[in-house]
Amino acid sequence: MRITTPVQVRFSDVDLARHVHNAVYLQYFELGRMDLLRRFMEKEHDWMHTGLILARNEVDYRKPIHLADDISVETSCTKLGTKSFDLSYAIYSMKEGQRQLHAEGRSVMVCFDYSKNTTIQMPEEWRSALARMMKDEAPK
Repeated sequence: MRITTPVQVRFSDVDLARHVHNAVYLQYFELGRMDLLRRFMEKEHDWMHTGLILARNEVDYRKPIHLADDISVETSCTKLGTKSFDLSYAIYSMKEGQRQLHAEGRSVMVCFDYSKNTTIQMPEEWRSALARMMKDEAPK
């Protein structure tokens, strides 16, 4: 299952070249990531004892995003490990009735206990929720 998150391009996202600055794409990915995590994490989650660290980010830029573009980020879980999981992202817009790809990306998220400063096993409820999301995305 892909989670679709609408994103409003802010004036401050745009650089002197009149398109969204490359670093901002990672912020858009973060919006998608948090939208996905909210699907199974409690609102009052204790991030200090069962947290996440971002171990890796990758971005492939396909097309510039401009201030007037209506964009959305599609986020999905693509891999589950014992302590980590991979997320994939795609940023799309609709222009003249056509869906246009602006960027694709991937991140590796590692489960982490900040109070002990160490990696931890992925909580079973997270694993189950992410596995269900992956199954819903698989072709039938």
